[in-house]
Amino acid sequence: MDVQDSWSVTNSRHDAHALGQHNSVFTISNGYLGLKGNVAEDRDGYSPVTLVNGIYDELDMFGTIRASNEDRRYLDSTHFDSAGKSPAIANLPNPLFVRLFVGDQEISLTRGDVLGFVQGLDLRCGMYSYQFQFRDAKGRTTRVAMTRFASMTHVHRVFMRYVVTPLDHDAPIRIRSGIDARAHSNTTGERQFTVTEAYAEQAERCVLHARTPARRHAIEMAVTNSCHGQHTTQAHAVVEHDAVYTEYSCTPIENQPIQVDRVVVVRTSEDQRHHTPIVLHRELSAAVSLGFDGAQTEQREWWERAWARADVQIDGDKLAQRYLRFCLYHLIAGAPRHADTLPIPVKLLTGEYYQGNTFYDTDLYIVPMLTFVFPELARGALNFRHLALEPGRAIAEALDCDGAKFAWQSGPYGEECLGNWWMFTHTNVHINADVVYALMQYAWATNDREFMRKQGLGILIESARFYASRVEQDEQRDAYDLHGVTGPDEGHVAVTNDFYTNWLVRQTLKWAADLCAEYSNDEVPTQFGVTDEELGEWRDISERLTLLYDDGTKVYEQCTGFYQLKTIPPKLSRERQVWFETVFPYQALNQPDVVMAMMMFRDDFPQDVQRANWEFYKDKSMDFSSMSFVINSIMAADMGEIDTAYQNFLISAGEDLDEDLTGRKDTYAGLHGTASGGAWMAAVFGFGGVNLSSRGLRINPKLPPKWKALRFNMVLRGVTVRVEITRHEVVLIADEAPGFELSLTVAGKPLTLCGGNSVRTAYHP
Repeated sequence: MDVQDSWSVTNSRHDAHALGQHNSVFTISNGYLGLKGNVAEDRDGYSPVTLVNGIYDELDMFGTIRASNEDRRYLDSTHFDSAGKSPAIANLPNPLFVRLFVGDQEISLTRGDVLGFVQGLDLRCGMYSYQFQFRDAKGRTTRVAMTRFASMTHVHRVFMRYVVTPLDHDAPIRIRSGIDARAHSNTTGERQFTVTEAYAEQAERCVLHARTPARRHAIEMAVTNSCHGQHTTQAHAVVEHDAVYTEYSCTPIENQPIQVDRVVVVRTSEDQRHHTPIVLHRELSAAVSLGFDGAQTEQREWWERAWARADVQIDGDKLAQRYLRFCLYHLIAGAPRHADTLPIPVKLLTGEYYQGNTFYDTDLYIVPMLTFVFPELARGALNFRHLALEPGRAIAEALDCDGAKFAWQSGPYGEECLGNWWMFTHTNVHINADVVYALMQYAWATNDREFMRKQGLGILIESARFYASRVEQDEQRDAYDLHGVTGPDEGHVAVTNDFYTNWLVRQTLKWAADLCAEYSNDEVPTQFGVTDEELGEWRDISERLTLLYDDGTKVYEQCTGFYQLKTIPPKLSRERQVWFETVFPYQALNQPDVVMAMMMFRDDFPQDVQRANWEFYKDKSMDFSSMSFVINSIMAADMGEIDTAYQNFLISAGEDLDEDLTGRKDTYAGLHGTASGGAWMAAVFGFGGVNLSSRGLRINPKLPPKWKALRFNMVLRGVTVRVEITRHEVVLIADEAPGFELSLTVAGKPLTLCGGNSVRTAYHP
């Protein structure tokens, strides 16, 4: 295996589309902030993107809805006239501002000859770099090289090195380096902040303060520049209306580099709420004292420790290895370590699309990797959901329901950020059950009873109450129904008895009743006023909530009336232009629904039932959503269709690096965090065969033909367990941990793994 190749991602194109795509690919982030990989010399492309997790303002998202007289079932026109702005993550001033002049000409990618352009991301340490040679209209050639990274050790800090080398001339060179506040939303074009102050303390230290107009968040940025090289340099500060920067005027020496090192510090008024307050200038001085080289050493050491735990190694498949490591890198970089009060946006701080929001993708596709690899981060993500119960109660009350309903697209306080002109705000009620599923996976993996008592029970109780008030009883059928709901297949909106929703609601009600009974001697159920009568009601609804099952075919109907929809026309997949409404008249799915539930609850459905539903639904999914491919991959692996499983895994893992895998060409708007988390799931849950449920842990591997071995770690009850799967053997090694004893099943064989020991068993693929 070419190790270097699998630890790096590169791009050598600098056309507009490639630069837009790779702005997202080369984002540097650390859970606190995210800075997209814009090339400073791309003056005609997208506005630079600087995001701080939790810093939102407002945008006119309603204005982005396409004008049409077409019936759009997913929109609620009764709210059109009252539509206003929506909460959205704010694109802040750009602290990486650089402009370069040779003589009187600015270096810009579209204004001269660009030679040897290459961008790269070193996945080992999160270092993003680019370089190119620029030949201007006067025939002068100048080499530009840049490296930057967001510190994982000190989350308020970013470091950058900018090197300019005149290759065949000694023309005067000017470099402007500082903070530019001419940034705007790439979604609507609006500006989401106002500059309140900009000044230079010294020629090389620039400061800018801004405030968001609606939420009144204060943002402070400081940049210190330092210039090095064998050249004559003058430095002076420039303060403009929307920018503050150091301008270096250099008399260069041919072939001698001019190096500018930059230290960036960002703080906001929300830092106090998230327990990470800093003093701006004190933090800046400490970062300057450490310097680029010292910070780089810290960065490499941090990532070495992170990869020792998180890496998933694939022997025999360089492409899959690179794709998967890219996904893991961004999952690790995007998760907030500095606070357990913040969400993990589905775009992982790599873009403004979806308004920077968090929805069920995070709980079902990103949190699973964290649960098994960084359980402390999974706990933080679930704690955010617990904090979101308060706004969730208001959402439920507005829907005339009890308990709490989590926002469909949540902002940093748990508030609903999707405009109420979208039907999804009140039809996509499965969001609570998705959170509960993630919670239960965390509980089984960690046995964290303290968290379950203090936070988990509240999530379960308020979710159960919401569902108990949302169902409707049909006394004639002695059953309960859920009307006006939308499952993961968002192409079929406001249906009755969606299978996925009903199945997960049943499980949520059962788990809530079981755990309240288990913790009956604890004060938490008492605090919530849970009664035996209420527990009985939850169990009753769970047992009698409608599932549309056919004993003859063994197929669950996705929703009431699904079988009466039209068959899928052959051209639908090729010719569809607008995805929501075009699938509705047909037995076509935007993404899996029934199959998704069966993938999540693999132990609860007999193999013949899983097979029947897979065969019925697998060709009906249009797979428009990025979350489809992981579902297809894991289910296909369980069904023994390894080639299909492998192809879907590659799409999930590689769709941001190779946009032709899906054809959607939308990575410019931010990475598909769902697909990145799904890639880990497909590798570990699918090919690794890992399945954790209330029945315990089992491992039943199914490696693709070209994979010689698969190695990964799982942290179970605080102990790291190393797993190595070859073509015919599974080896498990547990770290030293007195008293640790894990019962599991490997390839159908019951085993016990103790701390400091290993087990080895053969299997037949």
